[in-house]
Amino acid sequence: MKRSSLQSLMTLLLMTLFITGSAFVILYGSQFYTNMIKESKSSINRQSILLYFNNRIKQHDGQGLLNIITQDNIQALVLVQDGYTTLIYEQDGHLVEQSSESAEIKPLEAQNILELTHLTFTLENHGITITYLDQTNQTVTLKYTLNALELPS
Repeated sequence: MKRSSLQSLMTLLLMTLFITGSAFVILYGSQFYTNMIKESKSSINRQSILLYFNNRIKQHDGQGLLNIITQDNIQALVLVQDGYTTLIYEQDGHLVEQSSESAEIKPLEAQNILELTHLTFTLENHGITITYLDQTNQTVTLKYTLNALELPS
């Protein structure tokens, strides 16, 4: 009887160790998976922003097609093509794009593109510098050399 209760106790102890070990493996695995998903989303967001600006800047690299305005403390990149104006700016933690016939910022007409904050544009020395904070609060700076830049007076 002593031996039987000792075996039962050992079996119970081994089962408890197995369950505890399994719980730690599951907990560690879920944490690893969550971090991997976060990093993947952040990487996709960074790449998407880079591709977005690459395409937009290259499409509008011409005399008078690209400018920067500030309205109501919002700085916007103005892209002009075929009589239409596209404004790109940051609103409520998102990169937004607004298309219209005028270069007037109308937040209600803007479409969210991607998540970012503290977006600034600077035209200088035949180029444009775009700076923003990404989802991980890291400052990202994109610099583009423009073939045809007409600096505003």
